[in-house]
Amino acid sequence: MPALNRRTAVVAAVATLGVAGSTFLAVGLTDSRQPAAATGSSDPVAAATAPATTPVGEPAQPTLPAEGEELPVPTSDVHVTVPAVGLDLPVLPLTPQQGVINPPTLTAAYWIEPYGAPVGDVAQADNTLYLAAHSTSAGVYGFDALMDPDGKGSTLAPGDLVEVSTPAGAVGYEVKRTERYAKGELPAAAEVWEAVPGRLVLITCLQLGGGRASSENLVVFAEALT
Repeated sequence: MPALNRRTAVVAAVATLGVAGSTFLAVGLTDSRQPAAATGSSDPVAAATAPATTPVGEPAQPTLPAEGEELPVPTSDVHVTVPAVGLDLPVLPLTPQQGVINPPTLTAAYWIEPYGAPVGDVAQADNTLYLAAHSTSAGVYGFDALMDPDGKGSTLAPGDLVEVSTPAGAVGYEVKRTERYAKGELPAAAEVWEAVPGRLVLITCLQLGGGRASSENLVVFAEALT
């Protein structure tokens, strides 16, 4: 695996995939041919300058359970919690497969390798920590709790706390802002993909409600408390 303090991939595409009236997150990646920048560099991640020559394809998506069925929750000693919205999810590592970030479950968040890893002390951070999770129209899975029911934005506000806990300790992050990105805009959103040690970025699809397909991503920017 490439060193975590080097940027080795850029977002190339974001796909919206609908299943049973719900929209899930799938982010396509392509290898960066640009030289990797050192940790803490102010230079943004280089955006892809041309479309991929080989389509990523449509990844398999987890499905909503049948009525009365409960989805299993993975076990992990790493968790992300957001007290303001009652969110508590296990966090597991996810290495993009064939260039696609596609969380395999609806009941966990995933930190994206080879970017920053969860740490027990902010001094150990060497890159941005990206947590991705699906969202659905059901309102009870993944990062559903981060979105207003009316689909106009996020339930989070500047100053809200996000905590990522590990066996070695926990790091608290303060929400600075939330942004909406059209599916076609996220790949070139350089501010999302900067390597910033001590920064946390949460990514999911923005649900619109009423069974409407999502056309945007919700991105939450937070910084470690010191």
